[in-house]
Amino acid sequence: MISGKWIGDIPKYYQKEGWKLKIVQNKHENIQIIKKTSIDKIKIMENENGVQRYMNLKHGISTPFFLLYFYHYGEGGFFMKKKMAMLCAAVIGVSAVLGTTGCGNNGNEELVSSAEDSSAQDTDGKVTKLVFLRAGTEKAKKNYWQEMIEGFEAENPDIDIEYQECPYGDDFETKLNTGFASSTAPDIINFTMASMGTRVPLGQYESLDKYVDLWEGKDDFMENALKLGTINDSLYGLPVFADPRVLIYNKEMFEEAGLNSENPPSNWDELLAAHEKLVKKDGDSVVQTGMGIPTSGSNMHQWFSIFAEENGVKNLVDEDDNSILINTPEAVEAAEYMLKLKELGVVQWDSTNSDQNPFSTGLAAMTFGSDQDFQTWNSGALKDKIAMASPLKNKKQATFCGMSFLFMSGETEHKEEVWRFMEYISSPENMWKRYEELGSAPLRESLKDKFIAENPEINKVIYESISCGNGSPKVPYANSVYNIVNESMEKIMYGVDEPGKSMNDGAKKIQKEVDNL
Repeated sequence: MISGKWIGDIPKYYQKEGWKLKIVQNKHENIQIIKKTSIDKIKIMENENGVQRYMNLKHGISTPFFLLYFYHYGEGGFFMKKKMAMLCAAVIGVSAVLGTTGCGNNGNEELVSSAEDSSAQDTDGKVTKLVFLRAGTEKAKKNYWQEMIEGFEAENPDIDIEYQECPYGDDFETKLNTGFASSTAPDIINFTMASMGTRVPLGQYESLDKYVDLWEGKDDFMENALKLGTINDSLYGLPVFADPRVLIYNKEMFEEAGLNSENPPSNWDELLAAHEKLVKKDGDSVVQTGMGIPTSGSNMHQWFSIFAEENGVKNLVDEDDNSILINTPEAVEAAEYMLKLKELGVVQWDSTNSDQNPFSTGLAAMTFGSDQDFQTWNSGALKDKIAMASPLKNKKQATFCGMSFLFMSGETEHKEEVWRFMEYISSPENMWKRYEELGSAPLRESLKDKFIAENPEINKVIYESISCGNGSPKVPYANSVYNIVNESMEKIMYGVDEPGKSMNDGAKKIQKEVDNL
């Protein structure tokens, strides 16, 4: 018996001549896909075993997953000149999957139950229902978002917003994937910058240009914050929570080493000199280091990107043309600089576990960390002994800056209402409330002076770091880039390969990923 299941509309970008869809079975599932697609619908055909597996799924068994690959056989493409493939996860048995993700949804099995449920009637007229989904389950942020939603609904009685949340990671990705695959995606999404590289090309995030261009708040927004939410000169993400990396240093250790604690390093030469003076050894063992940097771990790419961008590199890859930048002369020089710090003496540290950062244990005088790290570390034995310094400069001043955004679903039927919520969240009053309740830096220029005046020494550095920070490359193969750079940096740090060779080898691996898209 053959049964066909509709998965959803093909994203608008792909509804053009020259695009085809290839449906491939997951290697872990014994299911044969025997049907392609039409131009406007994705239809998956599965054999009897697959149908039976889906029916059993409702009773808590397993679910088949399929990968849908878009291929462009003509000239051009979104990212590449020749062949291009974009990946989206399609899930069969949507309701059951959503019910097992562990996400907060009041026990509902779907993100949006049906088109009929998207609006309701009250005595005054039509009420539009929106679904808001955020990544994360922190209680303080949940309370904040619920407060914002209540305030918005009070000012907009024609709109009702259902709040949902889900932990970062696979659970969230699965919930979002299944929502888009089944046309039950949330209307408003609070998620990370990294997601843009995959979801924008699939049409899952709506461009905000036509709304922002007429918005009074545009000119007041921090320019770099808006830049981080932009792909191909179009704005898709409205920034909410900034997460910059800052240079944090121990004033007491500086004074003990004869360094001026009021004059921290501002460039590579000064950092290297301070690092060398702060290193202490017991025989061959380093018992105190100057700059605490990781020698291995899953976040090596982030540390490398900070130094590379300070040396003039745009990012790990160029989002505009997919050129690989990790083996440029400037990037290799950054890797060599990190190796020099290591050779002068560092405490071994796996960045996979940030709690093991030698700075937090009093074994390092300097490190990079978030403003939240600073608040955590400024307690106990380190209380009032640490400070923040402005981002370093070699060829330019730069750092890493993560960002959480509000995204408008590309599938929502209530775009104007979604934008009204985005406007509300981004008002000066609500940005300041975000700072007061969560410590999140306001992203409007009109609030800059007020923000810095609250805590001049710290907030000035945070503002500078957001202004010159860059984030993850917004490309669909970003995870591969991270893994390959992590591997390349570990080889450098442990003397397996010279920096130039390791980064060249890494660049070739990334290029293979791009070519195989």
